[in-house]
Amino acid sequence: MSSVHFLIQSIIKYRARAILAVVMVLGVTMLTLLPPLILGWVVDEVIGKGRYALLPPLMLISLAMPWISGVMQTIGNYSVIMTSQRIVFDMRLTLYRAVQHLSVRYLQNTPTGKLMERLRGDIEQVQTIFSGQMVNLASQLVTALVAIVVMFYLSWQLTLIVLFGVSMYVFNYKWFVRRIRTVQKRMRSKMDRLSGRAQERLAGNIVVQAYNSQRNERRVFTRANFLTERVHHRFRQLNNAYGMSSSALTWTTFATVQLFGTYLVVMGNIQYGAVIAVAAYTWRLLQPAVQLAELSNQLEQTKISLDRIVELIQAERDFTVKPGKKLPELKGHVTFENLSFQYEPDKPVLKNINLDVQPGQIVAFVGETGCGKSTSISLIYHYYEAVGGRLLIDGHDINELDTRWYRNHLAMVPQDPIVLDDTLANNIAYGDPNASIERIEKAAKMAELSSIIQRLPKGVHTLLGEEGSKLSVGERQRLCIARAILKDPTILILDEATSSLDPQSEALIQKALNRVMQDRTTFIIAHRLSTIVHADIIVVLDKGNILEMGTHAQLMSNTKSRYRHLFTTQMASTTAKARESA
Repeated sequence: MSSVHFLIQSIIKYRARAILAVVMVLGVTMLTLLPPLILGWVVDEVIGKGRYALLPPLMLISLAMPWISGVMQTIGNYSVIMTSQRIVFDMRLTLYRAVQHLSVRYLQNTPTGKLMERLRGDIEQVQTIFSGQMVNLASQLVTALVAIVVMFYLSWQLTLIVLFGVSMYVFNYKWFVRRIRTVQKRMRSKMDRLSGRAQERLAGNIVVQAYNSQRNERRVFTRANFLTERVHHRFRQLNNAYGMSSSALTWTTFATVQLFGTYLVVMGNIQYGAVIAVAAYTWRLLQPAVQLAELSNQLEQTKISLDRIVELIQAERDFTVKPGKKLPELKGHVTFENLSFQYEPDKPVLKNINLDVQPGQIVAFVGETGCGKSTSISLIYHYYEAVGGRLLIDGHDINELDTRWYRNHLAMVPQDPIVLDDTLANNIAYGDPNASIERIEKAAKMAELSSIIQRLPKGVHTLLGEEGSKLSVGERQRLCIARAILKDPTILILDEATSSLDPQSEALIQKALNRVMQDRTTFIIAHRLSTIVHADIIVVLDKGNILEMGTHAQLMSNTKSRYRHLFTTQMASTTAKARESA
């Protein structure tokens, strides 16, 4: 789907209102073109031929036009505003829905700022063109076309003179504007640099005084100020030159029309009223011509924004979200059967993984960064599909299950706590918006948040600020744990859930997690190996392969075990740090 097709589809939905807006705009435009013709008729027919009977109806038309034009413009503007608001509303909603269904792969490879620019900057650009500039473009275009047709009817010779003058006027505008904008960019850059240097030196004024660098700083600032002023001077020169040249071209065109028109009148080719009408249309053509040139640039920017919006709408979807089987009950039996996965061709991340996890078992993934721990969790959450082998849930291929139904039975405590700018209660109940306050408070208590609730001015109804600014990192982590507790999942994912907590908080949370993990299939990724000693299965991954697995006791009994080496090294480091702090 092209951006033009997308735009047409957006407008067609509100075609009745859009057609009304176009009709009103065209009507107003036609009315604004009547005064020069009326003036010409007055000169030729009323004054020139003495047909004074035409004067009353012409005066009546002249008096009625502003009122008719005002009513039509009001209706047109209202239609434009309402239509543009609805179109932009639909675009923003369509774009947001598209973002919600983007694949995890796309989201991981696309900066958040880029997505926000589509939702905000590109939509605002489209809104600007819809809210007024599109109407202005249509009005100016119709004004120019109709005026040219009427002028050709009155005098083709004078029209050619006017068109040549308008062309020179537009060329002059584009020549100067291109240079003025270049100088403006340089001017902003110089001003930013000057302001930044001044701010930096003022902030470090103590250092400046301590080293007696005032004279050197004044010299550097004076030089920067001089360069900035020189760019300002160039900007003023260009502006003045543009104003002078535009005025000269305008008056030259107008004077040429008057002089040559007078010659045509003397030669008997046209009447003087036609000369006056063409001269009046000359004034009306110059500004629309410049505005059309300016709007062409803005339309190009809008076209780019529309292209980027359509690109995002058509971006890679989360193909894993699809309808399928809904089991009567999810028990939490997870099986990796010769499972392999790769993000890029010929670069395997997991290789022939075989792992059978019974319902209620606790499994911990251990290994260096990039060994495949997070990828294993992503596959369990069905963010990706395996490229080889199968992932079975209660004996069923995960690709055959209804994704939304399946994910409703999972909960995750992510590595980086995600807290919304909302109340504590709404944050905890994010996965279950209909949860009662009693359930929310119970989940908070299990996650050791009771003391925090008592501290907050409005308890669970306290707004937490942007990204949970009113909470510490550890408290935000506990909030995420409470969110998972409330969901009451069959399968629980703890992605380094306690890595951001101090030892005291970690001990409290570990007690809560031990209660929560009972009778639930739990997968843990943890750097602190002391938190997984009670896991039923510890899987040590290395470059996408299972190096070893077993219980803590089994792995520690093997003197050559990688896990044993990691555990003893980590415990020795923790002991050394404890002694240093003591």
